[in-house]
Amino acid sequence: MRFATARVRAHDSGARGVAVRGARGAAVRFPALVAAAALVAVAVAACGSSSKPTITKAEYVQKANAICVQGNAKQRAAVASLGEHPSEAQVKAFMTSTLVPNIQAQIDQVRALGAPSGEAATVSHMLALAQEDLDKTKSNPAVFTSESSHPFANFAAVAHPYGLTACAVKE
Repeated sequence: MRFATARVRAHDSGARGVAVRGARGAAVRFPALVAAAALVAVAVAACGSSSKPTITKAEYVQKANAICVQGNAKQRAAVASLGEHPSEAQVKAFMTSTLVPNIQAQIDQVRALGAPSGEAATVSHMLALAQEDLDKTKSNPAVFTSESSHPFANFAAVAHPYGLTACAVKE
């Protein structure tokens, strides 16, 4: 079976387009194909260059809290699967394979929401704090098991007054 091959005739001014040679070598011209390809290229370029639609603060808070509620539910279920007295090795494996990736996913999903108009600096600062707090826990997982400290206290101090009350809740 032979496949058709295409080549562009750049210097043939009377036949602009793509010439396709079929299995028998007969050339068929498709000027409309070039026009369609140009339209697709313009459409793709337009999609890539457009900015995200602006989200209101109320929408942002609602969606971010929903992300955190869903993530918290996953975490509670995963913690429950550890049982009453997990070993140190089980806790460490849980931290690296479940808890940290879950929290990272929440941060990434909230970041993907964009920022409400005029709130970009606050949202950026808030998410930077969340990432810093998570990075600290990656290097010292014991902070999650400590009763005396909240591993996301820095983030919570900014996020909770902003309205993200379902995020960084110490249970």
